Amino acid sequence: GNVHGVYKAGNVVLRPELLGSFQVHAGNILQSTKPLNFVFHGGSGSEKEKIDEGLSHGVVKMNVDTDTQWAYWAGIKDFYEDNELFLQGQIGN
Repeated sequence: GNVHGVYKAGNVVLRPELLGSFQVHAGNILQSTKPLNFVFHGGSGSEKEKIDEGLSHGVVKMNVDTDTQWAYWAGIKDFYEDNELFLQGQIGN
């Protein structure tokens, strides 16, 4: 991934197989197997299969901030909706 934010499914096409090609190319030059460590920027919303493939090609860190922000927001929103009357009564107390 190399995009950030929220996208409709199918609008972003991940190509983790490229990471495998990069590893082979760098490995041939450096005489090493998987010499590169990759950071997967923009991992939010990615398919598990694509993530797994990226990991198999040397991804060692993945950023999923958008997913984290949405999960955090959903929790706050749900809490507020479940406790709205109580919370409104506490304002100013």
